Amino acid sequence: MTSSLRMLCVLLFACGALLLVSGCDKATPQQEVALYTSVDEPYARPIVQAFEKETGIKVRLVTDTEATKSVGLAERLRAEKANPQADVWWGNEPLHTINLAEEGVLAAYESPAAQGIPGKFRDPQHRWAGCGLRARVICSGTSSGPRAPAGLEELLKPVYKNSIAIARPTAGTTGTHVAAIYVLWGDETATKFFKDLHKHGVKLLGGNGAVAEQVAQGAMIAGLTDNDDVRAVLRGGGSLTMTLPDQGTFGTLAVPTTVALVTGAKNPDPAKKLIDYLLTAKVEQELISARFAGWSVRESKDQPKWMDIDYREVAKTMPQAVRKATAILEGRE
Repeated sequence: MTSSLRMLCVLLFACGALLLVSGCDKATPQQEVALYTSVDEPYARPIVQAFEKETGIKVRLVTDTEATKSVGLAERLRAEKANPQADVWWGNEPLHTINLAEEGVLAAYESPAAQGIPGKFRDPQHRWAGCGLRARVICSGTSSGPRAPAGLEELLKPVYKNSIAIARPTAGTTGTHVAAIYVLWGDETATKFFKDLHKHGVKLLGGNGAVAEQVAQGAMIAGLTDNDDVRAVLRGGGSLTMTLPDQGTFGTLAVPTTVALVTGAKNPDPAKKLIDYLLTAKVEQELISARFAGWSVRESKDQPKWMDIDYREVAKTMPQAVRKATAILEGRE
């Protein structure tokens, strides 16, 4: 064999080896999945990182701001419907998720991890399921002063005039609460309640966190917020008390996080693995231990009295209820 022939053989062998290596790399790329979530990043990120470590799947985490939480990312999902950029949606409440599912933005996926979740907290068409319950609560200061309101209607007592704060209904779970009140009480009674709140000098703030902070600082006597916002103030050294409203009457609004597969997801297989992970009892317990969620969607003996509502009916009511309540509370109606 001549030297030139030997050289040609060596080159051919080297090229073959390179092609083999290149082919192997393409056959086993690192899996990725895009997650849009309105769950607060300090709670979501450790869970996502644990999933990445356990599975080797990389997660692109997209979060939102306090003032536009749920609403902003829901609108982004709608805008991207023709060319989805997200694979999984993890909402901090159920109503936007339900409406996204009805609009075809979310797809059916029957996760095995959802089997133990009661029907109230999952979609009968398997387009979403809940994990971890938060609650709408009344927060009040710990210094001497008026007793904390025990329910929604007590917010209208003269002692609380000009001293009650809530987030604008366009922000996060306040919109969920407003819609639930309209479904529970009916249009006439709910409208009167919000008009009375406006006359009572209710202060509208940019988010639930701001409500808890204003009350802790003594600027307000009490406010409507979420249990995790109260816990955040307490972790920061603030002083607050938290009341689950209306335990003796119609109950407190439970707010599950909701997990769903995006229609047309570009990475469906890792997306389903992430959904399975987020719906586990383990992740739910992590949310509770972190003081984001307060209770399990899975039935247990230590549950408070929750509002008896159909979340699907509340979701249908939400757009109109939020517009109406916001106009009333801002003095435009």
